Amino acid sequence: MKEKGFSKDFIMVVIGQIISLFGNAALRFALPLYLLNQTGSSALYGTVTACAFLPSIAMSPIGGIVADRVNKRNIMVALDFFDSCGCWRTCGLP
Repeated sequence: MKEKGFSKDFIMVVIGQIISLFGNAALRFALPLYLLNQTGSSALYGTVTACAFLPSIAMSPIGGIVADRVNKRNIMVALDFFDSCGCWRTCGLP
């Protein structure tokens, strides 16, 4: 009898998502701290930290509707692409 388990492709996708989410969390943590260090403004620190969560709050209802109607793989690829573009822009890279 064949033992049921996760496929290699699935494991690779999960590992990729874990790395991506870790990078996003590190950026959300480090950017406000960098601004606090550079400016000394706690108001700017709080504003940047709050703004980091606004897209998630605003887009969650729409994302749920889209996720029900579109291929999940395509959604994941597109969002990771746009996320990496945002990280490149944040780092000041072309």
